[in-house]
Amino acid sequence: MNWRLIFSRHTRHLRILAFLVIAGGAGAMFVRSQMVPTDYGQRGPYRTSALAEIASQPSVLQSDTTCLKCHTDVEEERSESPHAAVRCFHCHGNGRQHIADAEKAAEFPEHQIPEAKEWDGYFRAHTDLFITHNRATCLSCHTSVVGMPEAFRSINVAEHLEEQGAEDIAGGNVCFECHEGHSPGL
Repeated sequence: MNWRLIFSRHTRHLRILAFLVIAGGAGAMFVRSQMVPTDYGQRGPYRTSALAEIASQPSVLQSDTTCLKCHTDVEEERSESPHAAVRCFHCHGNGRQHIADAEKAAEFPEHQIPEAKEWDGYFRAHTDLFITHNRATCLSCHTSVVGMPEAFRSINVAEHLEEQGAEDIAGGNVCFECHEGHSPGL
């Protein structure tokens, strides 16, 4: 190797470029080391401490036992129903404010618990607690789609409603002409 050629004035631009690449790489590594948390990547592509942070946050979902403390009639109705495995929040929303109001009413009997609202048909509704006499709720699980297990009770909506002689096939509460929500009577 000819060292005189490497360090000659004609290769000065290459030395500058090499210096910039090395300095840029070292700078990028330094910035990365300062910005990436130390526990990143220890248990997958995220911060390990994020697990504890997420676990410490209160759950946004209520358990059925919380709902069934007051709604014992629903517990009896659902006990032998195919809907026994369906959680309350699937059809009625989170109900956090409703439960807080019920707990406050237990402590202060004069406190009123607001009525559940009628569902607007939007699954990402921000309504705390709602009544779902809407076919969209039923059909979110029971519409016949490709890949659904054969043992699951799914229907072809148009055929089923015609066979059953539904009064208003396009109506929002058409399913509830024959079925109850907690105990569909299949």
